[in-house]
Amino acid sequence: MKRHYLTGIACALTLSAALSACSSTTSSTTKVQSTVQPAKQNSTQILAQTKLATIPDYIYYNKQHIQTIQQQVASGHEPYLAAVKAITKQADKNLKSTIESVLDKPKAAPSGNKNDYLSIAPYWWPNPDTPDGMPWINKDGKVNPMTRGKHTDQKRSNQFLKALKTLTIAYTYTRNEQYLNRIQRYIDTWMVNPKTRMNPHLNYAQGWPGTNNGTPFGVIEWTSISNVVTAMQLLKETQAVDKEFITTVDHWLDEYLTWLLTSELGNLERTRKNNHGSWYDYQVVGLMMYLNKVEEATAYLSQTKQRIEEQFQVDGSQPHELKRTKSVNYTSMNLQALVQVAFLAEKLGVDLWNYQASQGQSLSKAVSYFYPYLRGEKAWQYKQIWRTIAQAYELKTYPMLHITRAYFGQSAVPDDIYQKVKPTLSPEYLLLYSTK
Repeated sequence: MKRHYLTGIACALTLSAALSACSSTTSSTTKVQSTVQPAKQNSTQILAQTKLATIPDYIYYNKQHIQTIQQQVASGHEPYLAAVKAITKQADKNLKSTIESVLDKPKAAPSGNKNDYLSIAPYWWPNPDTPDGMPWINKDGKVNPMTRGKHTDQKRSNQFLKALKTLTIAYTYTRNEQYLNRIQRYIDTWMVNPKTRMNPHLNYAQGWPGTNNGTPFGVIEWTSISNVVTAMQLLKETQAVDKEFITTVDHWLDEYLTWLLTSELGNLERTRKNNHGSWYDYQVVGLMMYLNKVEEATAYLSQTKQRIEEQFQVDGSQPHELKRTKSVNYTSMNLQALVQVAFLAEKLGVDLWNYQASQGQSLSKAVSYFYPYLRGEKAWQYKQIWRTIAQAYELKTYPMLHITRAYFGQSAVPDDIYQKVKPTLSPEYLLLYSTK
């Protein structure tokens, strides 16, 4: 069997000493330590500044929704004020943290270039039937902690993308310019600085040790590139960065979009008939809209219509996701992607929410498929190895329903269901999506 690049990494990971070494390895030349101390703000300062916060016409969010929530915060309405306090606490903590880049992994990708993103598929484990554990084998739904350490870029990129979202929300409700500066530094590290920037492709993402160096499934690790789009819209609106910075980042995003559309791995991900294909659409359509490729984005939505045809049954069930070991997670996650693509489509004048496929399949039926289970009229019969069914509903299904009601109204998620949803929402969901 051909010995692939990830085999060497994987063999090392099976040894505890090597794993410990990988976990502690860092690059002192690429880490950026913030010297800015977060500003202390009391509730009155937050409320006063909120009235003046700038809201761009976001691609991935509804501007009017956020303005409505700002008014709720400015009037001291709970739980919105509490959500702002929680988000700013996270943002202030981030101001003191270290910014890492792709250079901080101990070994380069198969190309030999540390600027190339590298990750290992999360559900793959050493083979117990071979002396060296090769090739690794799949255990669906069971995350191997060795795939989430500092020897790959997955954890670093996740921290980067998550931080952009937190900092963007925090600025929106406080106008603390330290958050804008921090956003700029993150994006500079990952997409601008020629020494630390990530190359705009995912050729070596979610490899299977002993089998290959990269798979199409790695594309889903960059679903939150939407946070880069949103952060860039905010930086532009507030004039926090110069034209050269904007041009460089926009060129990076354009190159990444080109990779999604033309590379072998990108095209394979586009053909996936499950949540991977849906989240691919979420990235592609949003990037096209941001880069002013409106006609291309509108034409691309025929692909999303095909997903509604292929992924859903007439009763709203999702066979591809229900057969997974975390069925609640994946059915909810797939719908969250498609509901958000439907929101993007609405901006382009395309109605995906009311679209019906050849046998009557639709997004609305897929969402309402959950209602008998949430009302206790049916018991979930599918496999769910992560948390309890009730916990999975709260952490995965409820956020999807909140977004659905925010974008498509009370009829999309009726009151008796939504009264279960809103009390469970995290601060970021409360501060990004307004519902009645």
